[in-house]
Amino acid sequence: MQPPAEVEPYNQAITYWARAVGAGHLRDLAAAQYAVSQYDAMLEATKKGTHAFRAKYMGTEQDEAHAWLAFLEGKNEDALGLLHGVADKQDVEGKGEVALPAREMLGDMLLEMGRPKEALAAYEESMNVDPNRFNGLYGAGRASELAHERGKATIYYGQLLKNCDGAHFARPELSQAKSSLSRN
Repeated sequence: MQPPAEVEPYNQAITYWARAVGAGHLRDLAAAQYAVSQYDAMLEATKKGTHAFRAKYMGTEQDEAHAWLAFLEGKNEDALGLLHGVADKQDVEGKGEVALPAREMLGDMLLEMGRPKEALAAYEESMNVDPNRFNGLYGAGRASELAHERGKATIYYGQLLKNCDGAHFARPELSQAKSSLSRN
């Protein structure tokens, strides 16, 4: 994914944010480093450009991108601190219409760190504000399963499959949910 060069830096930054988050999930340190450096460069270019006012709105995504980089660098507490800060800010100010819930992202990161009980708490808190999101339900189901909370896993996986009923998706998350429910 490459942003068009003719697009304003604040719009290019969105691509680099997405690449940093994706690199975090894929555990690709080099890609995360590149994406974060490009995001930071787009932020600086925005500050110096004709739309400098937009720079103040780029901090959330910058913190999220830096959090995934810190995670890949083994700086788990720094990574969690950055995401907690974004999540706490979203709790107070809300989030944009298309922004990812930071608490859900925090759940993803905690799950990646092998901390399923904490991940489950983050997913559940996220779902209080953003219920029935595919990733939130799957993450909560997976975290429940890994935390040996079968009852909760059944609830979250069941809701995920209900939400996707009739859809013909070949997604591994749906296969995992079906497999988990069949073992009950």
